[in-house]
Amino acid sequence: MSLAQQSRFVSEDARLDAARHSVECMLRDVVDGLHPDLARLCGYHFGWSDADGAPTGDGAGKLLRATLTLMSAGAVSAEPTTAVPGAVAVEMIHNFSLLHDDIMDADALRRGRPAAWVVYGTGMATLAGDALIATAFRTLRSMNSRPGLDSADLLLVALHQMIDGQAADLALEQVPVREVDVSHYLRACAKTTALLETATAIGAVLGGARTTTVDALREAGRHLGLSWQIANDVEDIWGDPALTGKPARSDLGRAKKTIPVILALRADNAAAAELAALLDQPEPTGDQVQAQADLIERAGGREQAEVLSGRYLEMALGKLGEADVPEIERDRLIALFRLVAGHHVRPLAGDARASARVV
Repeated sequence: MSLAQQSRFVSEDARLDAARHSVECMLRDVVDGLHPDLARLCGYHFGWSDADGAPTGDGAGKLLRATLTLMSAGAVSAEPTTAVPGAVAVEMIHNFSLLHDDIMDADALRRGRPAAWVVYGTGMATLAGDALIATAFRTLRSMNSRPGLDSADLLLVALHQMIDGQAADLALEQVPVREVDVSHYLRACAKTTALLETATAIGAVLGGARTTTVDALREAGRHLGLSWQIANDVEDIWGDPALTGKPARSDLGRAKKTIPVILALRADNAAAAELAALLDQPEPTGDQVQAQADLIERAGGREQAEVLSGRYLEMALGKLGEADVPEIERDRLIALFRLVAGHHVRPLAGDARASARVV
């Protein structure tokens, strides 16, 4: 099934479309309830308005995590609308992380526009992220139900994992080039995986699923997060800036040790040795960044990363197979998973499959 066919298959569900619309409406209502200055900043960050607050007619991004939450509820035979508060809470936590990450990483662009901290200042952008955390938990607790409280507990665990992952990501910048290892990277991945696994779990909990089904969907979300994070790292170096909304090779420019870099450094070849020497250079020029990208590819870092992303995707799909859900709903989740991670996943076959061990 092609990516276009997968996209159509996922979207051919009127119930899901209605639930996604409810999520957007609820997100807007929650943002409107914030302090006017924070509401204006969040409206800009979500893409609903320009810097002055004038409506743009744009949406709140892809709503990937919300969609995972809604589809997980549908997969356990509940109406997707049952999980709308959970989907809204998950999106709030996701956008809190984006607001704060842009500040910590000094990323000046978000979705092709100046990031919120660039427009409104770091103080207001930080406070807006804090406000989204608070409203996320208020949204779940206001459900006044056991599933709502259980979902709040799951989200709290995810928030701690995300913070730990972000701390590990910042610490990774201080690890010497010749000492960096995949284990450092995997801990940092929690900043991405925690919310994806929690989105699937919350949808199942709000849908009334059994614990074994919740656990299987949660594990599927975690492996999807690993596949997706690796694919994103590949995209940062070799993707189209017009599609990513960020400058080309921005991670390399900031000397971030992403998985293609780490895998290339571990290769026992001349390109790896040359890359290590080049990475020791402070504040690389544009030509040096391009040279790094070329050496990563020559050393095998790109191919290995794509293979590893594919391996984690296969594991995610395997966990979906363990979940007690109807076949048609499982197929919809499989199509969504492939859409999320499929852009830079290299098919596993022959020697590549053998070398794609989970590290």
